[in-house]
Amino acid sequence: MIDKCNMDEKKFSKYFKAFGDPSRLKIISILAAKEMTVNEIVDQMNLSQPTISRHLAILREAEVVIDRREGQNVYYSLNKNSVQTCCTGFCDCLAIPVPRTKKMKKK
Repeated sequence: MIDKCNMDEKKFSKYFKAFGDPSRLKIISILAAKEMTVNEIVDQMNLSQPTISRHLAILREAEVVIDRREGQNVYYSLNKNSVQTCCTGFCDCLAIPVPRTKKMKKK
């Protein structure tokens, strides 16, 4: 069934690497609420700033988070469209029905 869905294995591999660590899942959860700087994320987790930065780099590489600069601050936020594309795309490939709301309609 996967052969028929045109799965981008490299893209899905990046997604699942991003989702495959408990600390990154917590960062995703934190950023789902609002955008934050690295230091704000550090304040909510029991990890060092360099460790958080490494996790954010993996999340950025997978396009799960996006960043924007404002002066010397970098703000991170969840890339909800990318996460939605990953989740619905993977379920589509496995022929698992995903209930879609008006916001989640497939393009």
